Amino acid sequence: MGEVRDKMRGMAMNVASPPAPWFARLPIVGARASHWDSIDWAFGGIFIFASIFYIWTAATSQPLTLHGGSSDRYNLLANALLHLHLSVGHAPAQLLNLADPYNPEENRLLLHGPTDATSIGDDLLYNGNLYFVWGPGPALVLLIPLHLLGFEPSASVTGSVFAIAGVGFALAALRVLIRKIGNETLWICILAGLAVAFSSVIPFLLRYPYVTDDTIACGYCFTMAGIWLAFSAIADRRASPARVTVMSLCFGLAVLSRPALVLVALILVPVYTSLRPGRSRRELLMTLAGPVGVCCLLLLAYNQARFHQPLEFGARYQLSGYDSRTAPLHHLGYVLPGAWPYVWSLPRLSIVFPFILLTPPALTSPAGLAAPEMTGGLLPMTPIVIFLAALPWLWRRRPAALGTLALALIILAGVGLLIMILPAYQFFAPTERYTVEFSTLFVLGGLAGWLALSTGPRTRRRQLVRIGGGILIVWGCLMGWATSIVGYTNVLALNHPGTWATLEDIGSPLSTLIAQAAGHPVMASVSATNLGPYEPVRYTGLGFGPNALTLSVDEQARFTVVSPDHRRASLVGLVSQRHQAEPSFPPVAVHIKGPGGTSHNYPLPAANGEVLIPVELNRGVNHFVLSPQLTVESQTNPRLPVLLIENLKVAEEG
Repeated sequence: MGEVRDKMRGMAMNVASPPAPWFARLPIVGARASHWDSIDWAFGGIFIFASIFYIWTAATSQPLTLHGGSSDRYNLLANALLHLHLSVGHAPAQLLNLADPYNPEENRLLLHGPTDATSIGDDLLYNGNLYFVWGPGPALVLLIPLHLLGFEPSASVTGSVFAIAGVGFALAALRVLIRKIGNETLWICILAGLAVAFSSVIPFLLRYPYVTDDTIACGYCFTMAGIWLAFSAIADRRASPARVTVMSLCFGLAVLSRPALVLVALILVPVYTSLRPGRSRRELLMTLAGPVGVCCLLLLAYNQARFHQPLEFGARYQLSGYDSRTAPLHHLGYVLPGAWPYVWSLPRLSIVFPFILLTPPALTSPAGLAAPEMTGGLLPMTPIVIFLAALPWLWRRRPAALGTLALALIILAGVGLLIMILPAYQFFAPTERYTVEFSTLFVLGGLAGWLALSTGPRTRRRQLVRIGGGILIVWGCLMGWATSIVGYTNVLALNHPGTWATLEDIGSPLSTLIAQAAGHPVMASVSATNLGPYEPVRYTGLGFGPNALTLSVDEQARFTVVSPDHRRASLVGLVSQRHQAEPSFPPVAVHIKGPGGTSHNYPLPAANGEVLIPVELNRGVNHFVLSPQLTVESQTNPRLPVLLIENLKVAEEG
């Protein structure tokens, strides 16, 4: 009877515990994954959902293609390295013939071609050759193998691959934390997983389908892979030499993408202390420091071969919007004002979908430096990070909750702080895409603090922590999702105007209610490739943000006006015809297409000044498309800016 009872118990356990999928049995996943529980399956669902959203975001920003990816300059680097060249090509003769090729006033018309592959802005000019400013990591890891197979992927493909792999590793790292803390309810774990996937800046990054997407996404991917392996080693207090070697290599590959990520390798210190008992100290040090050290040496050798100085990354030779040789770079006085927007830069409320936007912080860059770009502060955008403050207390007072992982998380938070202030020290101007490199470090620490404080008997205080943290996570996910829809230049509206119009129409009832409360039509949004300076964030008005835009002959600007009812109105703006560089430029008109397919041409006066364009507004959301039109045929460069429109607004007739 006892044997029968044991067999029946074993059968019941087999039924209760679903078999692990094939990938859970791979050696790198480890013995802990031999049976998946409900949290594992929930994380698997979050990963699939996040992957679909990431792919949609990238695909609607730039077509996903494995061929014809010449719009991604990383393909040029991969091709150069395959041919044993470090340069991505010779500088154009027109550029070299300039009196000062680095002077932005002289080179600005030569840096931007019809595609990203032919645009050399941000490249490095040295001894007549062009070099890549970003790390070679993505080319070495992904693009060279794909080129050997006959593929040339777009930046959206490259960024998506690294982003999806990175969020998978980040979820795996979070799973290690949850296992260490233990006794967590399913809904809390699901919220934590959603925070990792959607309150990060990765979706926003994928809305920026350019070369910077590749290198930042690659650095994120290998950073998260290394952190997952490090967390596993610390939690289990054991790891095979192969896993330790792969862990160190991951941090090394992150460095080859983004050199500042070398600081994340400091987490190897608690890994060393956790694995040292019973291990050869020399062997452990070699496996921990060897791969990342080799990658750092390769990066220094790469710089030496290009610029004859191992510590020269090329900043002095960069072709950009400012003269990098004379610009006042690397100043300690930049740290506080330049890094503060990463902590507390408020989003802007909008009257139309997605109702939350990012705008540049109200900062004035020092003379000779680039202007600040869109940035969202961690506290208003990802408030779960406030639970980072609990980590030192947990480490000292409740060591059983996280153990040595608390120290590892504190180290990562300190590293995140250093990575956050580094770009401010270098060139002052903040920008949202750099947040990828440190935001997840803070999010993992904040989630660990929240999870640890939420564990235990159900007391009123603990329930408040659970519910409060859950609300903060939901808010952070909504902020991450909303800001990723628009990104920097709202390429979704530019590339897929029908999709964008549908999304704005879905939010039309709320938009109309706001316009009715205001009692007048509201200029709600504008989408264009080149938007000008943004107004400061004010919550007492309904302004749409940018107060200027520049249009070329082949470009369009899309406007959305929300009206409380049907009425006649006018689009009003200060229009300047910016074609002084070509005196023979023909007269310019503007073509405007409005609701219901209405379409009109309006010739512009010869003198610059205020222009009124009459329009018919329907109740709710109204979409307009405005584009410059040449009144006679011309062979003018279609990329030459011809119109500057400032202070655009909608005015009621009469």
